[in-house]
Amino acid sequence: MHVSKPIPIHKDLWAWSFALAIAGYPLVAILSSLTGSDDGVLSIVFRILVIGLCGLSFLFSDRQKAWRFGNIWLFYFVGLYMLKLGLDANSEIGKAPLGLVFALTASVVPCAFLALSTNRWSEINVAWAVFAIGALTVAGIVGLQYSGSIAVMTDNSDRLYLERLNPISIGHAGLTTLIASYTLIRIPQRKVLKFAIFSGTVAAAFTMYLAAARGPIVALACCIILFPMLRPRFMTMIMGWLFIAGVVLVFATADMTPLLDKFHLSATGTAANNSTTARLEAITLSWELFQQNPLLGYGTQLPLFSYPHNMFVEILQDMGLVGMAIFVPVLVKIATGIKFLAGRRLVLLPLLTTQAFVGAQFSGALWGSAFLWIVVTILIYRVNAMRSFDLRAHRRVMERSYPQFVALRGAR
Repeated sequence: MHVSKPIPIHKDLWAWSFALAIAGYPLVAILSSLTGSDDGVLSIVFRILVIGLCGLSFLFSDRQKAWRFGNIWLFYFVGLYMLKLGLDANSEIGKAPLGLVFALTASVVPCAFLALSTNRWSEINVAWAVFAIGALTVAGIVGLQYSGSIAVMTDNSDRLYLERLNPISIGHAGLTTLIASYTLIRIPQRKVLKFAIFSGTVAAAFTMYLAAARGPIVALACCIILFPMLRPRFMTMIMGWLFIAGVVLVFATADMTPLLDKFHLSATGTAANNSTTARLEAITLSWELFQQNPLLGYGTQLPLFSYPHNMFVEILQDMGLVGMAIFVPVLVKIATGIKFLAGRRLVLLPLLTTQAFVGAQFSGALWGSAFLWIVVTILIYRVNAMRSFDLRAHRRVMERSYPQFVALRGAR
């Protein structure tokens, strides 16, 4: 694979396209909430902008047979799901028509353009782009909170949200910013940049606290626990485990009930102030529908709840055992890809993938999980491209060494 020369962040169209595709919508929601404008119009304009930027990234790349770096099981899975979603949309079942359009415009098309131009990937540039967009988002949310803006609201469990942005999305915006911050702080930076990263980190952590969403908090915990196990720097591993030990000590010695209640991690509360009961009911109904047709699944629309708020249960409901059997090799590929990149001390994609997968166990439909599918697709393509490049480099070394070996033998 051809490796592009490093380019400055302000000229890296691929990095900004990727960052906007996975982290840009909260900015649109903030603007919509502030102006009171129609979120649908702004969202359409934003999706068109993202597709346009991703398309330009594809056109400006060298595109040296990048399709070879895909995964056949991922193609099968997406194809089967889109077929099922298309059939439901054709029958106008539930939100299937909307889901089909959203899946195509927010996931499938951007994924295709970005994946076929992954030679443009630069971890540092992508991290800066994600951080910049995330920092604007969390700074906007914190600023609105303390400016007394009427755009900011709280629900009956004191979770912050905007008219166009729910607490879960706000929490994930904070976590994405934290991941980008961690990626950047691992490399030497100028003092002013270190201060900017530190400020963004504080704002992101505070935004997660204000949102008090369970999914992002659990995803953050999984990132902290998982990544020290994947060959990072020694000090990173030590600091990670010390942090975990400190959290365990605090939980063991202090009354954490108010904090647990805020993040809906305790067994107290009612369905009026948390969504646990409703989600359990959705998962139960989804499981019952799966049992009606275990082989191919019931369909993509869950009556009463739209979707079961759990990725694996939704796969069984949508595509049955066939869909799950196709997804298992994809899951294995993702796990080995995370290990591969972490072994090379590349942290951004492994941590973003962990965030997306853990978050998908708490909220979001398959058709609406653009963050998940974009990150997973780029992870698979990037890992396959790097492995192909390593293999070809190894072959070139061996080809050079073999004639030298023959010449030495002839000299004897």
